[in-house]
Amino acid sequence: MSTATETAMQSSHPPITPKTFSAQQPETIRLYPLSNYTFGTKETQPEEDPSVLARLKRLEEHYDTHGMRRTCEGVLVCHEHNHPHVLMLQIANAFFKLPGDYLNFEDEEIDGFKKRLNERLAPVGSQFSGEGVNEDWEIGDTLAQWWRPNFETFMYPFLPGHVTRPKECKKLYFIQLPKKKVLSVPKNMKLLAVPLFELYDNTARYGPQLSAIPHLLSRYNFEFVDENDNVVAATPGTPLSDSEHPKTKVLAGQSDSQDEGMADYNADGQETGDQTAQ
Repeated sequence: MSTATETAMQSSHPPITPKTFSAQQPETIRLYPLSNYTFGTKETQPEEDPSVLARLKRLEEHYDTHGMRRTCEGVLVCHEHNHPHVLMLQIANAFFKLPGDYLNFEDEEIDGFKKRLNERLAPVGSQFSGEGVNEDWEIGDTLAQWWRPNFETFMYPFLPGHVTRPKECKKLYFIQLPKKKVLSVPKNMKLLAVPLFELYDNTARYGPQLSAIPHLLSRYNFEFVDENDNVVAATPGTPLSDSEHPKTKVLAGQSDSQDEGMADYNADGQETGDQTAQ
């Protein structure tokens, strides 16, 4: 090809640099091992409502006085055997919920959410000392919004078109756990570390909101570090031996108010044996 022809084919605009194959990849989140965290118990926090009907009645009273109720809950993630686990509370050995609660009507959303997290999980008094005590919460992305159209138990991950005045909006926030953290759970609750595969497609046990968490977290890549801060695996992960297969663990809180350490639970929620008490 002649020089004249080459010149004629050139554009007066600068060349467009194509994006790399990783240009649209999701954010990478660092997960720390479950063993990095310290768990304890604190005074009982009784449920405000004795029944579902009472809870809905209180919601109606709140709506009449202050309008739509705002609720925030946190998705706290760590890892065990290089598999993500979500920290959640269990009440009365049956009811599961994420840390958080409804906000006081006068509170700004994030500040009010942090207060709720502290009520549920922050240590009290001089129970613990050292790294990870009373550190501020790092509130990350909003993972989902659930709407309650009426004074009923049903919530939806969308607002139905005919609903102009929803009664409650619940937001799920991703909480980036630091390298070290001290968490204390009320004695009448249990703090569990539940693997993602246990939550996935398990609405019968966990309900639609909690069983959707694996979908919500699929937007991220994860890298898993050990106790010495070394990256030992990353998404998509590495094969595990049978002895390393993740299981749901009780981290703190027992129905008899005794802290029995980290117990293993199988996929049916049945306890398979206790490990050394913390």
